[in-house]
Amino acid sequence: MPSPAPDQNTPDPDTAQPANGDGQTRSIFSDRNFLLFLAGQCITTQGLWIQKIAMSWLAWSLTGSAFWTGAIAALNFAPAFFLGPIFGVMADRVDLRRTAMAINLGQAGVSFLLMGLSFAGMMTLPWMVVLAGAMGVLGSAMTPVRLSLVPVIVPREFMSRAVAYAAMNFNISRLVGPAVGGVVIATWGTGAAFMINALTYLPMIFVISIVTLHMERAPDAKSRRIWTSLVDGARYAMSHSMIRSVLALSCFVSLVGTGMVELMPVFAEAVYERGVTGLGMLASAAGIGAVTSTFILSRMTSDAMAYQRVTIIGAFTASVGMVGLGFAPWYELAVVLVAIAGGGLTLVGVGSQTALQLTVDNRLRGRVMSFWSAASFGGMALGGTLLGAISEAGDIQYTARGSGILILCAACVGLWRLYRIGALPRRTALR
Repeated sequence: MPSPAPDQNTPDPDTAQPANGDGQTRSIFSDRNFLLFLAGQCITTQGLWIQKIAMSWLAWSLTGSAFWTGAIAALNFAPAFFLGPIFGVMADRVDLRRTAMAINLGQAGVSFLLMGLSFAGMMTLPWMVVLAGAMGVLGSAMTPVRLSLVPVIVPREFMSRAVAYAAMNFNISRLVGPAVGGVVIATWGTGAAFMINALTYLPMIFVISIVTLHMERAPDAKSRRIWTSLVDGARYAMSHSMIRSVLALSCFVSLVGTGMVELMPVFAEAVYERGVTGLGMLASAAGIGAVTSTFILSRMTSDAMAYQRVTIIGAFTASVGMVGLGFAPWYELAVVLVAIAGGGLTLVGVGSQTALQLTVDNRLRGRVMSFWSAASFGGMALGGTLLGAISEAGDIQYTARGSGILILCAACVGLWRLYRIGALPRRTALR
């Protein structure tokens, strides 16, 4: 006998929000854990973007080279490609609270060292290479830990909203931080920017120390060897069609798209002659696009397939912005096009992250999310270096055009795949 059709008014257990004691729908902002985490992240990410703009500008100022500007930016992300999966295995084994606090302390220490060298006038290219690499290693260790923290801080029903709002917070910082960083650097120098970033890690350490974590561990999480655990995670990711395709798109778009964004100092100075304040404006424009995209993502239901479709839309959007940037004759037009590209790249990045969070087995979450960070940040690192080298030999605007065309090709392949599996509805479900 066929089972009865589900009641149209019955909420989906994977998408419905939990109710309070009166049976009313509860908002994610009523969750103390999430509010604490969001507040701590808000402060820390402001400093992160201030330091990022300082590192990019300092690299360009010291060398005047698009290659070295891209290489220094790459060192902040390259370790994620090589070490991210190992750190992902560790994230499935370690005490998340203590590990997150230790990594944040390490990042604060490196920022204080950058501050001291800058104020003393002793900053050199070798020092930048070493310290950017150190921040990259710590960042690659923190990424799977941070991504594993979100699911244990909020209920599953809030998962997609939590990821989207955390991303929105990150991208609001991306909007404000570079603009503030540009003013700080122009007024007090790069040392002040590094000092601000070092101080912003302290509130996050406090938040992590008091937030409540609800963690479920695999029974054999500590009994299996690291290599065996890593192979298990890779086998799981590659055997799952959605996870495999999302990781591939994230890697490619990061390689040829986000890597291009790392070269904004070259656009600001060499193409448009606007200096550090112009760089801050371009970076903030990318942040405006990113915030807009994350707001759209925050209104979506907890449907992994819907987020996968959004990544394709994001790739098409990013390709438009990137190709346009390659032809833009005026700085003001470039600002608009960078905002479009930033919005599209964010749809790909956050959409893919959310799709994975909603799909992956909790016992393998750290490993699979480390593959995502390796694909995204590793692609960004390699892309920044390669595109910087290409731009060094030619016109950076030609490089931007080529990047946009390649992203368009990737979007077409992704669209064709969704068509093949029948995953193209007439409209995307929004709340």
